[in-house]
Amino acid sequence: MQIPIKKTLDKIPGGMMVVPLFLGVLVNTFFPKALEIGGFTTALFGPKASSTILACFMFLIGSQIHFKLAPKALKKGALLISGKFIVGAAIGILVGRIFGPAGVLGLSPLAVLAALTNCNGGLYASLASQYGDETDVGAYALLSLKDGPFFTLVALGASGLAQVPFKALVAVLIPIVIGMILGNLDKDMRTFLGSSKLLLIPFFSFPLGAGMNLDTIIKAGGPGILLGLVAALTGIGAFMLLKLFKEEPIIGLATGSTAGNAVATPAAVAAIDPSVAALAAAATAQVAAACVVSAVVCPFVVSYAYKLLQKRNATKQQLDTEAAA
Repeated sequence: MQIPIKKTLDKIPGGMMVVPLFLGVLVNTFFPKALEIGGFTTALFGPKASSTILACFMFLIGSQIHFKLAPKALKKGALLISGKFIVGAAIGILVGRIFGPAGVLGLSPLAVLAALTNCNGGLYASLASQYGDETDVGAYALLSLKDGPFFTLVALGASGLAQVPFKALVAVLIPIVIGMILGNLDKDMRTFLGSSKLLLIPFFSFPLGAGMNLDTIIKAGGPGILLGLVAALTGIGAFMLLKLFKEEPIIGLATGSTAGNAVATPAAVAAIDPSVAALAAAATAQVAAACVVSAVVCPFVVSYAYKLLQKRNATKQQLDTEAAA
Protein backbone atom coordinates (compact mmCIF):
# COMPACT_ATOMS: atom_id res chain seq x y z
CA MET A 1 0.00 0.00 0.00
CA GLN A 2 1.35 3.41 -1.04
CA ILE A 3 1.20 6.25 1.52
CA PRO A 4 1.33 9.77 -0.03
CA ILE A 5 3.89 11.16 2.44
CA LYS A 6 5.53 13.59 0.01
CA LYS A 7 2.21 14.96 -1.29
CA THR A 8 0.97 15.42 2.28
CA LEU A 9 4.12 17.31 3.30
CA ASP A 10 3.80 19.53 0.24
CA LYS A 11 0.33 20.59 1.38
CA ILE A 12 1.69 21.85 4.72
CA PRO A 13 3.34 25.31 4.62
CA GLY A 14 7.07 24.63 4.84
CA GLY A 15 6.13 21.01 5.48
CA MET A 16 9.49 19.55 4.50
CA MET A 17 11.00 21.72 7.24
CA VAL A 18 8.26 21.98 9.86
CA VAL A 19 7.20 18.31 10.11
CA PRO A 20 10.69 16.84 10.62
CA LEU A 21 11.50 19.68 13.03
CA PHE A 22 8.37 19.03 15.10
CA LEU A 23 9.07 15.27 15.07
CA GLY A 24 12.53 16.06 16.44
CA VAL A 25 10.94 18.13 19.23
CA LEU A 26 8.56 15.27 20.10
CA VAL A 27 11.31 12.64 20.13
CA ASN A 28 13.56 14.79 22.31
CA THR A 29 10.65 15.53 24.67
CA PHE A 30 9.37 11.98 25.18
CA PHE A 31 12.27 9.73 24.15
CA PRO A 32 15.46 11.79 24.64
CA LYS A 33 17.63 8.72 25.26
CA ALA A 34 16.79 7.43 21.78
CA LEU A 35 18.97 10.18 20.30
CA GLU A 36 21.89 9.26 22.56
CA ILE A 37 22.26 5.67 21.38
CA GLY A 38 25.45 6.59 19.54
CA GLY A 39 26.81 5.46 16.19
CA PHE A 40 25.17 6.53 12.94
CA THR A 41 21.83 7.15 14.67
CA THR A 42 23.17 9.93 16.89
CA ALA A 43 25.43 11.21 14.11
CA LEU A 44 22.45 11.66 11.77
CA PHE A 45 19.57 12.52 14.11
CA GLY A 46 21.19 13.97 17.25
CA PRO A 47 21.05 17.74 17.93
CA LYS A 48 24.69 18.25 16.93
CA ALA A 49 24.08 16.76 13.47
CA SER A 50 22.29 19.89 12.23
CA SER A 51 25.52 21.93 12.03
CA THR A 52 27.31 19.52 9.71
CA ILE A 53 24.30 18.91 7.48
CA LEU A 54 23.52 22.63 7.33
CA ALA A 55 27.15 23.32 6.39
CA CYS A 56 26.79 20.85 3.52
CA PHE A 57 23.54 22.57 2.52
CA MET A 58 25.31 25.95 2.41
CA PHE A 59 28.06 24.45 0.25
CA LEU A 60 25.47 23.19 -2.24
CA ILE A 61 23.69 26.55 -2.24
CA GLY A 62 27.00 28.32 -2.80
CA SER A 63 27.58 26.24 -5.92
CA GLN A 64 24.44 27.76 -7.44
CA ILE A 65 25.53 31.39 -6.96
CA HIS A 66 27.21 33.01 -9.95
CA PHE A 67 30.04 35.35 -9.03
CA LYS A 68 28.08 38.26 -10.45
CA LEU A 69 25.24 37.54 -7.97
CA ALA A 70 27.45 37.60 -4.84
CA PRO A 71 27.08 41.38 -4.25
CA LYS A 72 23.30 40.98 -4.40
CA ALA A 73 23.42 38.23 -1.75
CA LEU A 74 25.48 40.47 0.55
CA LYS A 75 23.09 43.37 -0.03
CA LYS A 76 20.12 41.20 0.94
CA GLY A 77 21.97 39.95 4.01
CA ALA A 78 22.58 43.51 5.18
CA LEU A 79 18.91 44.40 4.66
CA LEU A 80 17.74 41.27 6.50
CA ILE A 81 19.97 41.99 9.50
CA SER A 82 18.97 45.65 9.63
CA GLY A 83 15.23 45.04 9.28
CA LYS A 84 15.13 42.28 11.87
CA PHE A 85 17.25 44.23 14.36
CA ILE A 86 15.30 47.48 14.01
CA VAL A 87 11.97 45.79 14.80
CA GLY A 88 13.28 43.52 17.57
CA ALA A 89 15.30 46.24 19.28
CA ALA A 90 12.49 48.78 18.98
CA ILE A 91 10.01 46.46 20.71
CA GLY A 92 12.46 45.56 23.48
CA ILE A 93 13.60 49.12 24.13
CA LEU A 94 10.00 50.35 24.10
CA VAL A 95 9.05 47.75 26.71
CA GLY A 96 11.99 48.82 28.87
CA ARG A 97 11.32 52.54 28.56
CA ILE A 98 7.60 52.28 29.31
CA PHE A 99 7.45 49.45 31.86
CA GLY A 100 10.99 49.34 33.28
CA PRO A 101 13.24 46.29 33.88
CA ALA A 102 10.30 44.13 35.06
CA GLY A 103 8.62 44.50 31.67
CA VAL A 104 5.00 43.73 30.87
CA LEU A 105 2.81 40.61 30.74
CA GLY A 106 5.56 38.66 32.45
CA LEU A 107 8.11 39.53 29.75
CA SER A 108 11.20 41.54 30.74
CA PRO A 109 13.10 43.69 28.22
CA LEU A 110 15.94 41.18 28.59
CA ALA A 111 13.74 38.30 27.40
CA VAL A 112 12.23 40.37 24.59
CA LEU A 113 15.58 41.60 23.27
CA ALA A 114 17.22 38.19 23.54
CA ALA A 115 14.42 36.56 21.56
CA LEU A 116 13.70 39.23 18.96
CA THR A 117 17.12 40.48 17.89
CA ASN A 118 18.27 37.28 16.16
CA CYS A 119 16.75 34.52 14.04
CA ASN A 120 17.01 30.79 13.39
CA GLY A 121 19.50 30.55 10.53
CA GLY A 122 18.64 26.96 9.62
CA LEU A 123 14.95 27.80 9.39
CA TYR A 124 15.72 30.87 7.30
CA ALA A 125 17.93 28.87 4.90
CA SER A 126 15.23 26.24 4.46
CA LEU A 127 12.48 28.78 3.76
CA ALA A 128 14.76 30.80 1.48
CA SER A 129 15.45 27.70 -0.61
CA GLN A 130 11.71 27.12 -1.03
CA TYR A 131 10.39 30.66 -1.46
CA GLY A 132 13.47 32.57 -2.66
CA ASP A 133 16.50 32.13 -4.91
CA GLU A 134 20.21 31.39 -4.45
CA THR A 135 21.00 34.98 -3.42
CA ASP A 136 18.37 34.78 -0.68
CA VAL A 137 20.03 31.68 0.76
CA GLY A 138 23.49 33.18 0.24
CA ALA A 139 22.39 36.12 2.38
CA TYR A 140 22.67 33.69 5.32
CA ALA A 141 26.41 34.45 5.36
CA LEU A 142 25.77 37.95 6.75
CA LEU A 143 22.70 36.88 8.70
CA SER A 144 24.95 34.60 10.77
CA LEU A 145 26.27 37.72 12.50
CA LYS A 146 23.12 37.52 14.59
CA ASP A 147 24.50 34.49 16.43
CA GLY A 148 25.35 35.16 20.06
CA PRO A 149 24.53 38.06 22.37
CA PHE A 150 26.18 40.87 20.36
CA PHE A 151 23.03 42.49 18.96
CA THR A 152 21.20 42.06 22.25
CA LEU A 153 24.02 43.87 24.03
CA VAL A 154 23.93 46.64 21.43
CA ALA A 155 20.21 47.08 22.03
CA LEU A 156 20.80 47.14 25.79
CA GLY A 157 23.40 49.88 25.37
CA ALA A 158 26.28 47.57 26.30
CA SER A 159 27.87 46.96 22.90
CA GLY A 160 31.31 48.02 24.17
CA LEU A 161 31.46 44.83 26.25
CA ALA A 162 31.01 42.45 23.33
CA GLN A 163 33.06 41.32 20.38
CA VAL A 164 31.72 41.22 16.82
CA PRO A 165 31.99 37.53 15.84
CA PHE A 166 34.07 38.03 12.66
CA LYS A 167 35.62 34.58 13.04
CA ALA A 168 32.14 33.02 13.07
CA LEU A 169 31.27 34.99 9.93
CA VAL A 170 34.36 33.71 8.12
CA ALA A 171 33.56 30.16 9.23
CA VAL A 172 30.09 30.46 7.67
CA LEU A 173 31.45 31.98 4.48
CA ILE A 174 34.04 29.29 3.70
CA PRO A 175 31.63 26.48 2.61
CA ILE A 176 29.60 28.96 0.55
CA VAL A 177 32.69 30.40 -1.15
CA ILE A 178 34.16 26.97 -1.94
CA GLY A 179 30.82 25.94 -3.41
CA MET A 180 30.70 29.15 -5.47
CA ILE A 181 34.19 28.55 -6.87
CA LEU A 182 33.40 24.96 -7.83
CA GLY A 183 30.04 25.85 -9.38
CA ASN A 184 31.52 28.71 -11.39
CA LEU A 185 34.46 26.65 -12.63
CA ASP A 186 32.25 23.87 -14.00
CA LYS A 187 28.61 24.28 -15.01
CA ASP A 188 28.16 20.49 -14.95
CA MET A 189 29.20 20.45 -11.27
CA ARG A 190 26.77 23.30 -10.63
CA THR A 191 23.95 21.26 -12.16
CA PHE A 192 24.97 18.12 -10.24
CA LEU A 193 25.24 19.88 -6.87
CA GLY A 194 22.07 21.92 -7.42
CA SER A 195 20.01 18.78 -7.90
CA SER A 196 20.83 17.68 -4.34
CA LYS A 197 20.30 20.79 -2.20
CA LEU A 198 16.60 20.34 -1.34
CA LEU A 199 17.22 16.74 -0.27
CA LEU A 200 19.07 17.94 2.84
CA ILE A 201 16.27 20.10 4.26
CA PRO A 202 14.47 17.37 6.27
CA PHE A 203 17.83 15.96 7.37
CA PHE A 204 18.96 19.14 9.14
CA SER A 205 15.41 20.02 10.24
CA PHE A 206 15.00 16.96 12.49
CA PRO A 207 18.23 17.58 14.46
CA LEU A 208 17.26 21.25 14.85
CA GLY A 209 14.03 20.09 16.48
CA ALA A 210 15.91 17.51 18.53
CA GLY A 211 17.63 20.39 20.29
CA MET A 212 14.26 21.73 21.53
CA ASN A 213 11.83 20.49 24.14
CA LEU A 214 8.10 20.96 24.72
CA ASP A 215 8.77 21.16 28.45
CA THR A 216 10.28 24.61 27.92
CA ILE A 217 6.93 25.88 26.61
CA ILE A 218 5.14 24.55 29.68
CA LYS A 219 7.67 26.12 32.05
CA ALA A 220 7.55 29.47 30.26
CA GLY A 221 3.75 29.49 30.17
CA GLY A 222 1.72 32.18 28.42
CA PRO A 223 4.52 34.79 28.30
CA GLY A 224 6.84 32.37 26.51
CA ILE A 225 4.19 31.46 23.93
CA LEU A 226 3.36 35.15 23.41
CA LEU A 227 7.04 35.92 22.90
CA GLY A 228 7.27 33.17 20.26
CA LEU A 229 4.24 34.52 18.40
CA VAL A 230 5.70 38.04 18.40
CA ALA A 231 9.06 36.67 17.21
CA ALA A 232 7.33 34.96 14.28
CA LEU A 233 6.12 38.37 13.09
CA THR A 234 9.36 40.35 13.48
CA GLY A 235 10.35 39.54 9.90
CA ILE A 236 8.09 42.42 8.83
CA GLY A 237 11.05 44.79 9.28
CA ALA A 238 13.22 42.87 6.81
CA PHE A 239 10.18 42.56 4.51
CA MET A 240 9.73 46.34 4.43
CA LEU A 241 13.43 47.07 3.84
CA LEU A 242 13.67 44.56 0.97
CA LYS A 243 10.58 46.11 -0.59
CA LEU A 244 12.01 49.61 -0.12
CA PHE A 245 15.21 48.61 -1.94
CA LYS A 246 13.29 46.99 -4.83
CA GLU A 247 14.05 43.37 -3.85
CA GLU A 248 11.59 40.48 -3.59
CA PRO A 249 10.36 41.04 -0.01
CA ILE A 250 8.72 37.75 0.98
CA ILE A 251 11.93 36.14 2.20
CA GLY A 252 12.30 38.90 4.79
CA LEU A 253 9.47 37.25 6.73
CA ALA A 254 11.66 34.13 7.05
CA THR A 255 13.73 36.02 9.66
CA GLY A 256 10.72 35.90 12.00
CA SER A 257 12.07 33.35 14.46
CA THR A 258 14.33 32.96 17.50
CA ALA A 259 17.65 31.12 17.23
CA GLY A 260 18.42 28.23 19.55
CA ASN A 261 21.61 29.91 20.77
CA ALA A 262 19.51 32.83 22.01
CA VAL A 263 18.62 30.65 25.02
CA ALA A 264 22.11 31.34 26.40
CA THR A 265 21.87 35.10 25.85
CA PRO A 266 20.08 36.08 29.12
CA ALA A 267 22.75 34.30 31.17
CA ALA A 268 25.53 35.88 29.08
CA VAL A 269 24.04 39.34 29.56
CA ALA A 270 23.53 38.71 33.30
CA ALA A 271 27.20 37.75 33.63
CA ILE A 272 28.16 41.11 32.14
CA ASP A 273 25.45 43.17 33.85
CA PRO A 274 24.57 41.75 37.33
CA SER A 275 21.62 44.14 37.60
CA VAL A 276 19.56 41.84 35.35
CA ALA A 277 20.66 38.58 37.00
CA ALA A 278 17.34 38.21 38.86
CA LEU A 279 15.48 38.20 35.53
CA ALA A 280 17.78 35.77 33.72
CA ALA A 281 16.15 32.49 34.82
CA ALA A 282 12.63 33.41 33.71
CA ALA A 283 13.97 35.04 30.54
CA THR A 284 15.88 31.87 29.63
CA ALA A 285 12.75 29.71 29.82
CA GLN A 286 10.74 32.24 27.82
CA VAL A 287 13.38 32.54 25.09
CA ALA A 288 13.55 28.74 24.85
CA ALA A 289 9.78 28.62 24.38
CA ALA A 290 10.02 31.35 21.73
CA CYS A 291 12.50 29.18 19.80
CA VAL A 292 9.99 26.33 19.52
CA VAL A 293 6.87 28.43 18.92
CA SER A 294 8.44 30.72 16.31
CA ALA A 295 10.01 27.77 14.45
CA VAL A 296 6.54 26.31 13.94
CA VAL A 297 4.65 29.55 13.25
CA CYS A 298 7.15 31.34 10.98
CA PRO A 299 6.80 28.94 7.98
CA PHE A 300 3.03 29.44 8.05
CA VAL A 301 3.51 33.23 8.00
CA VAL A 302 5.88 33.00 5.03
CA SER A 303 3.67 30.57 3.13
CA TYR A 304 0.53 32.65 3.67
CA ALA A 305 2.23 35.86 2.56
CA TYR A 306 3.76 34.12 -0.47
CA LYS A 307 0.40 32.78 -1.65
CA LEU A 308 -1.29 36.13 -1.00
CA LEU A 309 1.35 37.97 -3.05
CA GLN A 310 1.08 35.45 -5.87
CA LYS A 311 -2.70 35.92 -5.93
CA ARG A 312 -2.35 39.72 -6.03
CA ASN A 313 0.22 39.55 -8.83
CA ALA A 314 -2.03 37.24 -10.85
CA THR A 315 -4.98 39.61 -10.40
CA LYS A 316 -2.88 42.63 -11.38
CA GLN A 317 -1.57 40.82 -14.46
CA GLN A 318 -5.11 39.91 -15.49
CA LEU A 319 -6.28 43.53 -15.05
CA ASP A 320 -3.33 44.82 -17.06
CA THR A 321 -4.09 42.35 -19.83
CA GLU A 322 -7.75 43.37 -19.91
CA ALA A 323 -6.80 47.08 -19.95
CA ALA A 324 -4.38 46.54 -22.84
CA ALA A 325 -7.07 44.70 -24.81
